[in-house]
Amino acid sequence: MNFVRKYLYGIKAPFDPSNVQPTILEIQALFYLVRKNELNKRIDGIEEELNAVDAKTLTKDLASISLTLLKASLFDKYHKEQRRVYADVKELHMSADEVCRQYPVILSTTFSARTSLPRQTYDYIIMDEASQVSIETGALALTCAKNAVIVGDTMQLPNVVTDEDRLKLNGIFDEYKVARGYNCADYSFLHSVCTVLPKVEQTLLREHYRCHPTIINFCNQRFYGGNLLIMTEDHNEKDVMMAIKTVPGHHTRGHFNQREIDVVKNEVLPKLEQVEDVGIITPYNNQVYEFNRQIPSLTAATIHKYQGREKDTIIMSVVDDQITEFSDDANLINVAISRAKKRFCLVVTGNEQERKGNISDLIDYIEYNNLTVTESKICSVFDYLYSQYTNERMAFLANHRNISEYDSENLTFSLIENILHEYPEYSHLGVFCHTPLRTVVRDWSLLNDEERKYVSHYATHLDFLIVNQVTKKPVLAIETDGFYFHNEGTDQHRRDEMKNHILEMYGLPLLRLSTIGSGEKDKIVNTLEGIIC
Repeated sequence: MNFVRKYLYGIKAPFDPSNVQPTILEIQALFYLVRKNELNKRIDGIEEELNAVDAKTLTKDLASISLTLLKASLFDKYHKEQRRVYADVKELHMSADEVCRQYPVILSTTFSARTSLPRQTYDYIIMDEASQVSIETGALALTCAKNAVIVGDTMQLPNVVTDEDRLKLNGIFDEYKVARGYNCADYSFLHSVCTVLPKVEQTLLREHYRCHPTIINFCNQRFYGGNLLIMTEDHNEKDVMMAIKTVPGHHTRGHFNQREIDVVKNEVLPKLEQVEDVGIITPYNNQVYEFNRQIPSLTAATIHKYQGREKDTIIMSVVDDQITEFSDDANLINVAISRAKKRFCLVVTGNEQERKGNISDLIDYIEYNNLTVTESKICSVFDYLYSQYTNERMAFLANHRNISEYDSENLTFSLIENILHEYPEYSHLGVFCHTPLRTVVRDWSLLNDEERKYVSHYATHLDFLIVNQVTKKPVLAIETDGFYFHNEGTDQHRRDEMKNHILEMYGLPLLRLSTIGSGEKDKIVNTLEGIIC
């Protein structure tokens, strides 16, 4: 044993029959070295074989020759006859047989496949994106063809069923004892076909040509069990995937997260070399609306609406403070990531999560692959209002003058005072709190009756008024707006609009600071600079 160990395997330590564990560990280490050498030799052999073949040229030639054969076949069949151009839908319907003879491929939705050309039975119907097709419309489309090819992905988003339709469909399902595979409320058409016809021939389209390998490999490993063949190439591009976490806090308001929008505007977009082909996706319509309103140069949409589309760069805003089952849904995350061809950017909360899931795995994947996971630098004086900062808020307010029963106003006042003391050019300015509007607007000749009544009311005031202490003239009014109290559609919002209009008429600049916003110091400084300089 010692001879074999020493001269054959190169193990110098003597064999001890009373303690074989060190020997076992040494042999295991040797096994991995031998196995590594075997795999390296295999890799070298495969690479040598691949280097002898120009796969790109062969693939290009195959596509070119196939297209040539198709065009030749079409030419042989149709070159002797001039195809007719139809003027309108009515003419198409009246000449359905002739249309099919002259135009052998008909494009239609599943809704109109049966009626687009009346009384036609096609040889084949090819249904694409079948995971988004409802059972009832898919079944209708099948009635106009002899054969069907169903194309789709059960790992992508299914068709959307509204709560109202779900209630009706479940009622039909229960009343008529419909088989589970035909349940229109729970199954897409693709899922139904796979359930009802489990032995139907299925082919996995394994080759993936869209996304950068690093991007699609997450989906491949997480959702497809590693079965995809990734045909794109990695050229060591930078920032292929990144994740930015907002500072902890309660930033979400009814499926809307202003902080994540601020992160996209101020931290994500400036990092992108090209913004021509950028898409913003999010699980929620409220966030889509705000993205399109605040960044109109880019198109934002829900992940459901992005299925079937693609962009060079995709920015995903998760929105949730605590990630929900809906936003963490496997199909939704799979679609979101695989829309990105060259770069994927995730903007997500920095809060500690109660549950782990697909998004937490995605962040870990980005980090494991030495890609960028950073914490956002964007913060707000109002972050102190969140429960995560209770101790900090108490300590801060204990060392600053309180002028209001609302902590949000106390924080704003302290910020204004700090700015006026920090910047020498503003040393001649002072700040007053809760100034009645009637003491600022004394000439009511420009006001209508409703506005006069509003200005004269004893409770109508400006939260903060910055005044030139030399001339005694007001310079800037500042309002602190809590989101729910001042949100669009509330009575207070209507009064805010009236106050905005009045101050605009009398030439007094007004700055509104939302408690869900950020960068309040910069906003105040920039506004003062624009007024004074």
